Amino acid sequence: MNPDEVARICDELHEYVDQGPGENPGVFATALSALGRLRAAASWDYPLSVLMELEVRLARWFSPDKWRGTDDGQHSREDLLDHISRLEDAWERPRA
Repeated sequence: MNPDEVARICDELHEYVDQGPGENPGVFATALSALGRLRAAASWDYPLSVLMELEVRLARWFSPDKWRGTDDGQHSREDLLDHISRLEDAWERPRA
């Protein structure tokens, strides 16, 4: 998967995050599918670890639990978007 495809999927993930927080099983399933496509194409460990963290954070983001705190999930949203950006930046293995 080339960097442009990764950027496109990351843009999709941004759109999914914008549809939360809160329970939304359809969007959560679609986001997990996007993560699965990325996971299948990841060529080294760092992007895989970022993907695993994203999955955990998305599960929380789309949960019905009362986790949002006083900022209605704004900190969690920023954290999710930061992880998506981190994934884009880390996709290609650094050259030695």
